[in-house]
Amino acid sequence: MLFNILAIVECECDISCCHYYSEICFFVCKHTQTKDVKVSRTGQNTYADAELVELYRLGIEEDFSTLDRILDEIQNNPDKAFKAMDQARCIVHNIKGQGTSFGFPLMTRIGDSFYTLLKHQVAQDTLHLSTPQLYEAHLKAMKSVIENEILGDGPEIFQQVADSLKEKVVQIVD
Repeated sequence: MLFNILAIVECECDISCCHYYSEICFFVCKHTQTKDVKVSRTGQNTYADAELVELYRLGIEEDFSTLDRILDEIQNNPDKAFKAMDQARCIVHNIKGQGTSFGFPLMTRIGDSFYTLLKHQVAQDTLHLSTPQLYEAHLKAMKSVIENEILGDGPEIFQQVADSLKEKVVQIVD
């Protein structure tokens, strides 16, 4: 499959758990990622053609299923919560890194606060009481972005949700 490449951007991530989505052929940590900027039917900029966006959506649905299972693990098996959150951290890191590239910068924004929550929580020795609820709220917000095909920054209500999630995470992290 050939792609029109308009820009090449280096990933500056140092997370060892980043991985290559071979079926998407787009995001490669410590390598290059390409962006093919186009305009969607709503006039918003997207950063990949429709076929790539669909592959991203399929891949992210798998990620959502895994994140749902991890949430269940966190809620029902506290002994394994930190290992599960570390796995979730890796998945969320990839979601936030890919969101904007595929025309979903709101996924990147929500993913950033989700990642901050998970990174902080993994470094702690006790689970903060609000973590499972915040985890679930972030996951629901991300699912809503994809289900409603919210390209670009999205409507004001989604901006408020992203701001609120970030504020709640800052309260835990600081």
